[in-house]
Parts: sequence; structure tokens; C-alpha cells
Amino acid sequence: MKNWRHIFWDWNGTLLNDVEECIEIINKSLEKRDLKTLDRQEYLEKFQFPVVNYYKAIGFDFTKESFESAGQEYIDAYSEKMFDCSLHDAALEILSKIRSAGLEQYVLSALNADALEKCIEKFGLEKYFTRVRGLDDHYANSKIELGKTLLREAKIDPQKAVLIGDTLHDYETASAMGIDCVLVASGHNSSRRLKKCGVPVFDNLTELKNKLDVMLESASFDQA
Repeated sequence: MKNWRHIFWDWNGTLLNDVEECIEIINKSLEKRDLKTLDRQEYLEKFQFPVVNYYKAIGFDFTKESFESAGQEYIDAYSEKMFDCSLHDAALEILSKIRSAGLEQYVLSALNADALEKCIEKFGLEKYFTRVRGLDDHYANSKIELGKTLLREAKIDPQKAVLIGDTLHDYETASAMGIDCVLVASGHNSSRRLKKCGVPVFDNLTELKNKLDVMLESASFDQA
């Protein structure tokens, strides 16, 4: 049996319930450019990293404008919306239970580092995390190198770590870090896409919480 001692959490979509806000923001940008807007299922099927590829997939033409300009428009809108978001159901219970079990928890996010820290402070979650890491820029390219750096800095044995996330990029990040991965389908990618990764996929954090005792005892997930 594996012996997980380090839990890496993705933030947006995994702990923070911000999908509806993100759909609303991107649809306003699409409407502004006379492009087809997205319903929830279309969004879950198309959202991807790096975000520039997602923008191209939904119709943005970067021969007519720069990605940086379109990205900044989104960032400005999200900065106003992110404090209106709530945590996913069962997020606090899971964080508290893992902390009580003596495991170390980290946040590894593609969100800008300053915005990430402000959001975590807003929810009063600082006590749960050993370290919090976000990207230096606002354009959500990739958090793979960030994750590798955090492993080295914290001197973590990859065989004793797992990343819990909600997107294909979380799986890609965990794979590149050499750690295990568990995914929840209540965030920014559909369950159909996540299940192709071949790792445990839970419908939401509540379902994950119900398996938490098994996780802490054996570090082995069985899908429901």
C-alpha cells in the first residue's frame, strides 16, 4: 500500500466553486465579439490548458487581437467575481479531516499567486496549507514547472504525494511531477474527459469525503 503524506490541491474548480462565474465571464467576451456563447456542457468539454488553446477552440481570432488583450479582459472581470464564489460543498470538512490526520496540504494553482493568496485569506483557509503556490503571470499557461519546483523546495518524496484536481491539466501536472492523481468532476472539465485519464474520478467533493477514511487508512481509492 502507498503511504501518502502530502496532498496537493488544485484551487479553481476543485476547492473553489467558480465554474458558473467563469462561464458568465467568457460568454460576455464571446458576445462582445459576435461569437457563439457556451452552455455549461460545451464549456466543460472545451476548457483546457494552456488557456490560449481554449480561447482558439471557442472562436477567438488572435490575428485580429492579441491573446494578452483578451486574457486581460477576462482577468479584470474575474478579479471582480472571484470573491463572490463559494467553496464546494464538503471542502472544509475534507481539509479539516486531512489536517487532523497529520498530513501536509498544499495548493498548486494556475491562478495568479497574489489573487490566489487573497482568495484563500478571504475564506480563512491559511491554517490548512503548508505552502500555497500560484503562477507569476495571469495567463494560466501551465503549473507543471511550479509543481516540480514545489516538490524540490519541500523535499517531498513523490511516492508519498497525490494531487487532487478537476481538469486534464491536473492529471498532466501530477504525471509530470511523478505523483498520484485523483480527480473530481464538479469543476472545469466533464466527467467523460476526466475518466479518460485512467485515475479515480469522483462526482464531487462530497463523494470524495465519503471515501476519505479509506484514503487515510490505505492511500488507495476505489471508485464508487
